[in-house]
Amino acid sequence: MSEISATQLALPRAAVESASRARLAYLDGWRGLSIALVLIGHFFPIPGINLGVLGVEFFFVLSGRLMGEILFIERFPLKKFFKRRFSRIYPALLVFVVAAMIGLAGTFIAFKWKAALTALTFTYNYAGALVTRAGALDHIWSLCVEEHSYILLALISVVVSGRANVVRLLLALSLLAMANGAISYSVLGMGYETSYWRTDVHIASILVSTSICLLKADGRLPDFLKSPHFALAAAAGGVLLFLDPVPTPLHYILGVPLLALAVNTLDFAGGYLIGVLSTRPMVILGLWSYSLYLWQQPFYKFVDEKGSAAVPMLAAVFACALASYYIVEKPARGWLNRNW
Repeated sequence: MSEISATQLALPRAAVESASRARLAYLDGWRGLSIALVLIGHFFPIPGINLGVLGVEFFFVLSGRLMGEILFIERFPLKKFFKRRFSRIYPALLVFVVAAMIGLAGTFIAFKWKAALTALTFTYNYAGALVTRAGALDHIWSLCVEEHSYILLALISVVVSGRANVVRLLLALSLLAMANGAISYSVLGMGYETSYWRTDVHIASILVSTSICLLKADGRLPDFLKSPHFALAAAAGGVLLFLDPVPTPLHYILGVPLLALAVNTLDFAGGYLIGVLSTRPMVILGLWSYSLYLWQQPFYKFVDEKGSAAVPMLAAVFACALASYYIVEKPARGWLNRNW
């Protein structure tokens, strides 16, 4: 999903394709790291840090970078963009929600059609935070924020001209969203979910990353950010700032920009970091990440609230997720992209 640079255009075609594959590999590896953090945080929690929350932030900053490249740098046609987003997300989501509603009937996390409808219409982040919860669908809040960000960024790509104006607007919106979260949490006393599940708060994570992506594309990043060690240092700093079981506004105001800088400066990172992220296990985890993310939630609830053994539950997550990926997600995406 990256723009081919002038340097790449001077290379033989095979070299360009090799460079593109390498870049996609380490971005998939970042996605694999994101889902690994979520799974470890949910099934093997480490005291003092909520790795599940941190994993979501890793997802969000990657999404912000990719949306910046697709919508503002490559100028991907919006009709095709939304078709591809739909084919990527909706079939697997629909199967998960219907299967979970049927399969969990009679359990302590059973949910009914109204909750299912909020998940399928990407309104669960507000319904779950402000009205009523359905534990098996709690993770859908982050998917809602992603979908809402696609719409907002696509709209901005159409109505705002000039890359510099886009960056100013995105940074202003990010600051407003962060201030909104800080006021909701610290001043108004709203709980974590009530504050940070809302798109008007958590979209900051995506917008900050998109802003940095565009600054990088325009050559406006300071040279020290292009150090081969900066991406790792920024990621480590971001992780350290999330050393709290319940992240506060401070974690988001300081930690999220560091994670956004990390994912956007991976292009300059040393071979040791790129090498780890590009390994086959990390890349494969990245490819499976969406189905893993969908299916981990109900099994996590059994571990967290009923004390079920973590290893068998995690094995069940992988079984369901792989079935979803190879039977639903991948074939549906391919068919829709070819025929729609």
